[in-house]
Amino acid sequence: MPPPMTCRPGIAGNGEARRIAALRQYHILDTLPDREFDIITRTVQHVFNVPMTAITFIDSYRQWFKSEIGMDRRETDRASSFCNRTIEGSGPMAVADALEDPRFSSSPLVCGPPHIRAYLGAPLPTPEGHNIGVLCIMDHAPRAFSSRDGALLTHFAQLVMERLELRRSISEDMLTGACMRRAFEEQFAAALHRRQGSGDELTLVLFDIDEFKAFNDTYGHPVGDRILRAVGRCTRSMIRPGDIFGRIGGDEFAIVLNGTPLATAERRVERLRRRFAAIRLAEAPDAAVTASFGLAGAPAGATAQELMKIADAALYAAKGRGKNAVHMSTGLLPGGPGQGEMPD
Repeated sequence: MPPPMTCRPGIAGNGEARRIAALRQYHILDTLPDREFDIITRTVQHVFNVPMTAITFIDSYRQWFKSEIGMDRRETDRASSFCNRTIEGSGPMAVADALEDPRFSSSPLVCGPPHIRAYLGAPLPTPEGHNIGVLCIMDHAPRAFSSRDGALLTHFAQLVMERLELRRSISEDMLTGACMRRAFEEQFAAALHRRQGSGDELTLVLFDIDEFKAFNDTYGHPVGDRILRAVGRCTRSMIRPGDIFGRIGGDEFAIVLNGTPLATAERRVERLRRRFAAIRLAEAPDAAVTASFGLAGAPAGATAQELMKIADAALYAAKGRGKNAVHMSTGLLPGGPGQGEMPD
């Protein structure tokens, strides 16, 4: 029988900030359950004959479960988690008896529900080598895991990453690098849900490219595509990890600026507007690429649909000012959220 596994040393050079940035690029946190991830956890549970298994992603201060069996929770504190240790290594980590391991013997996950005694976890590495999460199995009783167990679990972890990469590829616009509309709406709803617990400020930005149809009609669609690519590059360089950038129409875009007050968002968007105006194309050297922006802060309890209405009205006001402008809304819909349109 192969010898039991031990934890390997951490991967050199994988800074925490870069790891978190890599995790945020997948926009997986706080999303709804996914049948294909659930199939993997059920299969892993059956293969290893364990009461608990999970696909977990390690955020800044928490571990969040995309799919879990036997844990009966969606997230836990990061510091006390086994998986937080697993992502430090370059391979699977096994714990035969958590009560005998000083790293975990006092963990609330060991001393209390779900009463983990044995653990085996395989990291979920991105193509760039950032361990963003873990596929793990757990038992209520001590259990020795072999190297063969680790190799098999690593194979399943590769399936998780393949599914994650596929999910990202089908939800990302190839021209701009923005989320497609459906993915944006899902991530926007998740951001609002997280905000209920944190109380962090959030700003929604809607913008579209001024006279984009005229560009296409005058210079052709290949030039229009180059404009979209340039707009995408400029926008992606402005947003931070945790922000959400979506393409919601042909030349219509949305940005969710998490943890950003409205006044700060206005300054950032104004810089973006100026960057767009500096775009130049060889095919149209005298033509300026401009955009109009509408901003809406998120009042407590506002829904995604309500914020879209507020930001859309602000965008309409920006266009009314002659386009190539930023308009910031500071009000709610008349009569409270969800009632009518915001006045100009």
